[in-house]
Amino acid sequence: MEFLKNIKITFRSLFKNKIVTILNLIGLTVGITVSMLVFLFVLKEKNTDKFIPDVNNIYVLTDNNEPYFSQNMVNHIKTEIPEIENITYCANDWSPQVFLAKNQESFKVEKMLTADSCFFKVFQFETVLGDSKNGLNAANKIVLTRSLAEKIFGKENPIGNTVTYNASYLSGIELEVTAVIEDLPQSSSWDFGAVLSFQTNYQIDWYVNNMKDWGSRNYKAFARLNKNISEQNAEGKLSDINLTALPENYQKSIKYGLFPFKRAYFDFHELGILKKGNRFTLSVIGIVGLLILLLSCVNYVNMITAQREKRYKNVGIYKTMGSSSRKIIEMATTESLLMLLITIAVSFALILLLLPAFNTITGSRFNFHEIFSQNFLLLYLFIAGVMVLLTGVIPGVIFGNKPVTLLMKKNVSVSGDNWARNSLLVFQFVVSIALITSILVINRQNNYMQNRDAGFAKENIVYANTNKAIYSQINAFKNEIKQIAGVNDITFSESVLIANDQNWGMNLSNNGEKYDIQFSKLSVASNFFDFFGIKLNEGNGFNDNSKNNKDFIINQTAKADFRIDNINDARVAYPELHEGNIIGVVDDYNFESFHVPVRAAAFRYSGDCDDVLYIKINTQNIAAFNTTMKEVKQLWDRISPDFPLEYQFLDQKYTAMYTKEAQFQRFLMYTTIVSLILSCLGLVGLTFFVMEQRTKEIGIRKVNGAKISEVLAMLNKDFVKWVTIAFVIATPLAYYAMNKWLGSFAYKTSLSWWIFALSGLLALGIALLTVSWQSWRAATRSPVEALRYE
Repeated sequence: MEFLKNIKITFRSLFKNKIVTILNLIGLTVGITVSMLVFLFVLKEKNTDKFIPDVNNIYVLTDNNEPYFSQNMVNHIKTEIPEIENITYCANDWSPQVFLAKNQESFKVEKMLTADSCFFKVFQFETVLGDSKNGLNAANKIVLTRSLAEKIFGKENPIGNTVTYNASYLSGIELEVTAVIEDLPQSSSWDFGAVLSFQTNYQIDWYVNNMKDWGSRNYKAFARLNKNISEQNAEGKLSDINLTALPENYQKSIKYGLFPFKRAYFDFHELGILKKGNRFTLSVIGIVGLLILLLSCVNYVNMITAQREKRYKNVGIYKTMGSSSRKIIEMATTESLLMLLITIAVSFALILLLLPAFNTITGSRFNFHEIFSQNFLLLYLFIAGVMVLLTGVIPGVIFGNKPVTLLMKKNVSVSGDNWARNSLLVFQFVVSIALITSILVINRQNNYMQNRDAGFAKENIVYANTNKAIYSQINAFKNEIKQIAGVNDITFSESVLIANDQNWGMNLSNNGEKYDIQFSKLSVASNFFDFFGIKLNEGNGFNDNSKNNKDFIINQTAKADFRIDNINDARVAYPELHEGNIIGVVDDYNFESFHVPVRAAAFRYSGDCDDVLYIKINTQNIAAFNTTMKEVKQLWDRISPDFPLEYQFLDQKYTAMYTKEAQFQRFLMYTTIVSLILSCLGLVGLTFFVMEQRTKEIGIRKVNGAKISEVLAMLNKDFVKWVTIAFVIATPLAYYAMNKWLGSFAYKTSLSWWIFALSGLLALGIALLTVSWQSWRAATRSPVEALRYE
C-alpha cells in the first residue's frame, strides 16, 4: 500500500510539472537508447574471437615480428619442434572468382579460404555436420559454412556429396563436402564461406612451384599450444631452432616467434587475412557511450534540482507531517524508477527501430535476438540500477537530510548547490566541445586521405578479374576491347595494385655485398606505370625479354632500404641460382592505406596478361559509360561465358580502405548531435531555475531604467562564463585524444588552432540560442508583473 501511495504521489508530481517531465523523458530516452547501442557494439568488439574454444592457446607464428610465411618455413617448425602438435597455414584463395556447381546450378563463393589439414584442429569452430578436424586431409575436399551448405543443398545432407569446383585457374574439379561448420558470428575476425584443402591446388603447376620456394611468404601460420608445451617454452624453442637445414641465405635472417591470436584483431593488422579492429577508437566509442549516459543523468538531476524551491517546500511539508528521511528517499527513488521504466520501454522500441541504421553506421549485423540476449539484458538492468542510484537515491538523500526550517524558508539559496549544478553544466559542455572538436579533426583527416595524391591515377578506371579463357585468347581480346568507343587504354597486374598481398623474401647482391631483403612483389604489364601515371625515375621500363631475364623494377623506398646506389651493381638472387636484374626505379605510390608508410616494392613483368584487368574509360556521362561497359561485357561473355564480368571502380576500392574511419566519423557525428541535444536540455532546465530565482532582481532593474539589452547581457553572461570554462577544460582533452588518434596514421593532417576555436564558438552559439528565448521572455516581462509575482 505504501508503494502504491508513492506511485500516486509521483504521478501527481509528474503531471503537475509537464514540461519538466517531458524534457526528462526525452533526455533519458535519448541517452539510454544511444548509450545502449554503443555498449552493444563495444561488447561485440571486445568479444571478438572469444567464441573459439581455448582461444588463449592459439598463437600467430611470426618471423622477425612479421606474419609472412612460406610452406617450407611451416614444415621446418613442424619438423624441429614436434611438441607443437597443431600448426596450420592458410591464405585467401588465389582464384578471384570461385563457383560451386550442383545439379547444373552454379553458386558463387564470395570468400574462400585455402588451408592445410590442421586448420580446424587449430581453430575448432562449431561443427554442424561431418568431421571438420579431418575434413581437409586430402585433395578435392571442402568444408562449408551452414548458410552456404543450405544455399547449395537445401535440406539435403551434404556430407559425402560432391560439388563441382569452377575457379579462375582450375575448373571442373569434383569436391567432396566433408563437414559443415556453423556460420561465423559477427564477433569473429575470420570471414569466409568455405575452406578448400591446399592439396586441391597442387594440380596447378605454378602453384606447386610457388609453394616450394622458401621466399614465397604468402601464407599466414597459426599454432595451438597444448599442456605439453607452454608459451614461454615454445618461444624458447623457436628462438633456438636449428637452421642448418635451411638455404644458406635464409639462415641468418629467420627469427621465429609467437603472437597471441586473441590480440591479433586489435594489435596485428599486418595479418591481412583477418578483419581488423582499432583498440583506441573502440575506447573512444565506449567512453562516448558512457558520457552520453552520464549526460542524460546530469540532465535529470539538473531538471529536478531546478525545481528546488517547490521541491523543498513539498519535502518540508512531508517532514513536518512526520515523514522520515527514508520516506523522502523512497519517494524520490519511486519517481526516478517510474521515469526509468517508461524510458526503458520506449528505449527498447527505439533500439529495434534504429537497429538497421546502426548496423549500417557501424558495419555490424545485430539482430532482434541479440537485443534480447542474456548479456544485453543484464547490462540493461545494471545501467538501470546505476541510473536509479544517480537520479533517485542520491537526490532523495540530499532532500531528505535538509532540516525542516531550511526547507520551509522562502528563496533558500545554497551556494554549494549552485556550484554543483553549474559544474554539471560545465561537464555537459566539456563533452560537447570535445566531441565537436573530434568530429572536425576526423572529418579533416578523412578529407586529407581522400584528396592526398596517392601517387597513381585512380579516376575513370574500372578493374575486373581475368581467367583462363581470357588468357587463352588474350590477343583477340586486347585488339577488340581497344576498338570499343570509350575505352582509352587497358593494362594488367597479378592483383589489385592497392590490395596486393604478395610478399617475397630473397637475396640481394649489391656491389659485391650479399644480404636478405623482403618486399611487396607485384607482376605487371609493360604499360602499367604509364597507365597509372607512375613516373620512371631511373633506368628503363619492361620489354619483351624482361620475363625471361627475370627483370625487376623497384620503387624509391626499396632503393633506399636496400642501400642501392647504382641499380647496375645490384642483382636479385633466386633460390634456383638465377639472377634478376634491377632495370629501373619508379616513384613511390601508396599501395596500402595511409596508416602505414610506403614499403619496399618490386615489380616483375607479367607478359601479355595477368589476373587483374584495368580499363581506363573516357566517356562524358553515365549513359555513355553504360554503353561502353555493355559492349565490353558482350565481348567478355563471348570469350569467357563461364565466368561473368564483375567489374569495380578503382576509386571506390581506394575509398573503401578507409571504411572504418568513415564509420567512426559518422558515429561521432551522431553522438555529437545527441550530446548537444542533451546539453541544450540541461541548459533549458537550468534556465528555468535561474529565471525563476532572479525574477524580482529583473523587475527592480527594469524599474530603475535598465534596458532589455542590458538585462539580456546580465542573464547570459553566466552561461558564457560556464561555456568558456568548459572550452578551457575540453581543449587539452580533445587535443590529447585526437593527437593520439592521428598517431595511427603515417600520413596525417595537422591539429590547427582554428579547429578548437571553432568548436568553442559553435558550442557558445548553441548555448546562447538555447537560453536566449527564456532570457528574452524574462527581460521583456512587465516589472510590475515580476514584482507582483514575488
